[in-house]
This record gives sequence, C-alpha cells and structure tokens, in this order.
Amino acid sequence: MLVLDAGATAYEASSRATGYLSLRGETPAESPLAQEAEKLWDGLDEELGYPTEWTQKGRIWAAFNERELDELKQLYGTFRKTNVPFEFLSGDDLREMMPCLSESCLGGIWTHRSGHANPQRTSQAFAWAFNDRGGEIREYTPVLEILTEGGKAKGVRTLQGELHSDKLALCAAAHNTLLLEPLGIHFPLAPVRLEALVTTPMPPLFEQAFIGNGLSIRQTKRGNLHMNGGPYEWVDLEIGKEAAKPNTQIVRNILRRAIETMPVLKGAQFLRSWAGIVDMAPDQMTTIHKFDSPEGLVTAACSGHGFGMAPAVGIAVSELLLKGETRMPIDQLSLDRFNKVSTDWRAKRRWEAGQYNT
Repeated sequence: MLVLDAGATAYEASSRATGYLSLRGETPAESPLAQEAEKLWDGLDEELGYPTEWTQKGRIWAAFNERELDELKQLYGTFRKTNVPFEFLSGDDLREMMPCLSESCLGGIWTHRSGHANPQRTSQAFAWAFNDRGGEIREYTPVLEILTEGGKAKGVRTLQGELHSDKLALCAAAHNTLLLEPLGIHFPLAPVRLEALVTTPMPPLFEQAFIGNGLSIRQTKRGNLHMNGGPYEWVDLEIGKEAAKPNTQIVRNILRRAIETMPVLKGAQFLRSWAGIVDMAPDQMTTIHKFDSPEGLVTAACSGHGFGMAPAVGIAVSELLLKGETRMPIDQLSLDRFNKVSTDWRAKRRWEAGQYNT
C-alpha cells in the first residue's frame, strides 16, 4: 500500500491540529461516526504500538458573554438529539472543574466523554505503524491529477510521473475540490488557515478539551498549553503549491483572547506558533463517498474534524475500497447531499479569501 503526501508526513492539518475528538453534538448526523472513532481511540496506543497521549477527561464548550450563552443554549437542543450525555452547567460549575477559567465565563455545555491527544505524536504513531505493516509513504509527492480510463480509476499523476492503481483513496482535504473538478465532480470545500500557539510547560491546570471565546485549548502531558482559533482567514489554494504562512495579526488576536479566557496565561511564556490548512464543507460535516464513476475511487474530507475522526474514517475508506461497503455509519455523509449546492456557494456566503471570520 502506498500513501502520497504533498509535503512531510501529515505536515498540514493532521500534525498541526488542536488534537480533539468531538462527538459532534453540533451535527447529529455525524455523531454516530464520531462515537465509533471514540471506541477506537481507547485502544489506539496498543493497536499502533506507539503513544498518542490520548486523554479522555471530557469536553467543555464555554460562553463568555450573553450572546454566546444564548447561542450555546440553542445549540444544546441540537446536542440533545444525539445519544451522548451532554449537560448545561453554570459558570461556577465550570470553574469548579477548571479553576483557571475567568470569572467572565457564564456557563456552557459539558460531557464527560470525548478527549484529546498529541497531534504530532499521533501522526507519527500512525506513520510508524503503517511502515511496520509494510506500507510506504512518499513525502513531497503532491498529486497533480486523478487519472481515469473507461469510467474506472487508473492512477495519479505526480511531479515524478504517473503511478497506476485501480483503487484510489483521495484524502487531500480542500485539494479534493481541485482534483475532482476536472472529472466533472463538484465537491464544495473552502480552505481556511488555522493558527496555533503553544506555551512553555506550566503547572497542571486542567485535563478537559476546552472550547470558548473562539479558542480551543488543551494542556499537554508535559504541561504546555496548546491552543488554536480564529479569526480565521479563508485562503485560495493551487495544486502542487504551498499555502500561505501564518499571519501575525491573527496570532496577536488569539493571545489576547487566551488571556481573557484564562488570566493565568498573562504570565505565560509562548514558545512557538504555526498554521495549517483545514477544509470546510457548507454544512461543516465529514464527507465520505464511493464513486460509481470513476469506479475504484473513494474520497473523504472532514471539515476540520479529521484528527479525531481519523480512526473511524480510515476504516470506512479502506472498507469501501476493498469490500465496496463499510460497517461504519456514513449513510448521511455522502457527497450526494451537495447535489443542489451551486459552484459559487462560497461567494454567496461571503466565505472569501482575505476576510476574517469568527
């Protein structure tokens, strides 16, 4: 088995993610697949043979003003459509769990399930386990074109030449759109640059996966606080070319809100910042699709949820390729749900490059 990566292994969103698994209370159609991923995460270190730093201590969505509180209360109704035990808690209840939270936290949603892991170690663990099992990863080999013949997948074209196979899994995030367009296939995805920061190690503060004030924040095993968030910058991509670099103004914005969220960070030393590109579908849900034409092609993209969903998405894609069907619950996640979405959907929603969106 061969994996082609446009750069260093998992060097885009996978190794640069916050490292969360979300059980997708926001999108109940996606939740069954996320819950399958949760089962797999619990035994992933043993299966892969390498550490991921998986920590399952729950997840918090916090509100820091009345508007956010009202939005979370409305969202809570959607969360309750899943079979995941979500609770709505007061700000005092959340501060009891996380004493470092600002007094301005008014309340939020909590579940004792879900968790987070180290994205760099997890990416490395998957890559090493793949190599241990005889797989090959070719770095710095971006796919430039999907090759087909007679209604069937034939292979791919790269800078190094053509590679032929009648079974292809296209998991190139927002590049899926560009690679499928020449085949007459519309896959609506918008690429967004996600900024991230990490502090030097700090004393133990919390173990939950935290979201609030437009940020995702977790504490690593070593004590670093790892965070990312908006405002996001929507960008345009080109096949075979590297995306734009981090934006200092966005980083400063994240720092300001991080200190507002957890005042203890005012004295923290920030170690480094970086950026990655994630893809967003119009409904912000995972898409997994097996094509009848070209036969032998399966595509997947996860709208920014790929890190946590990866174990279940990987099984779904491999089973679809090898068996033609999968035991994973993906019935509502097909590309067919976008049949009525126009090609200019992003412009109509004002998801335009250079605009900042919270």
